[in-house]
Amino acid sequence: MIQKIEKDIRRFLKENADESVIKKYSRYFKEGYDPYGVAFEKITPKIDEWFNTCQKELSQKELLILCDHLMSSGKYEEGGIAIQFMVRLRQQYDEKLFSTMGKWFEKYITNWAHSDVASHVILYSFLIDKVIEFKDLRVWANSPHRWKRRAAAVTLIKDFSKSGSVPQALQVARKLILDQEKVVQQGVGWLLRETWKKSPQKVEDFLYEWKDQAPRLIIQYATEKIDKEKRKKFRRG
Repeated sequence: MIQKIEKDIRRFLKENADESVIKKYSRYFKEGYDPYGVAFEKITPKIDEWFNTCQKELSQKELLILCDHLMSSGKYEEGGIAIQFMVRLRQQYDEKLFSTMGKWFEKYITNWAHSDVASHVILYSFLIDKVIEFKDLRVWANSPHRWKRRAAAVTLIKDFSKSGSVPQALQVARKLILDQEKVVQQGVGWLLRETWKKSPQKVEDFLYEWKDQAPRLIIQYATEKIDKEKRKKFRRG
């Protein structure tokens, strides 16, 4: 049954491939982009249909095998479908599934879109549902895998529309402030920018401490909303 569902998904994607979709979105993916070229609005209604079939026909173990197959293909839409299946498994989240997500970030996730959706929706749910603790996510900041390090920062961003922890955000930012990977720098700068909205002085003190060492991209992203004149104090000395 795994193979049947897998073939059905791939058949749909091949039949709905559109070169214009590839041209439209390829410029947004500097790290790599291997799509069929299927518009998201065409895939969305099918995801629930496929997931419902999976729930009826597959065990959770078999569903995760299917997700691994889709993620490992490297095709953009297949990875997106696997991530959306994982979103729908929220009631089953446990430490084992968190470990599965860790492996996805190490082996399969290769672009900012998959990374950020998985961070904002899946990893954040693990955190607020108390399946994991902050320390479990913070460990990712030490990972040799750049997408895991980015996720350590990006996962915390959503929380600042609610009750985000400034100390936790700064802990992660401090671990990643000297990171040399562009995608990680963007994630850290983004986190600091959102944290600044809640606690301007603490973030500005942090940025001033690191302004002569941190990559300029982090400072650029982090200070984007700060007054232009005030921004000058964060230039390198």
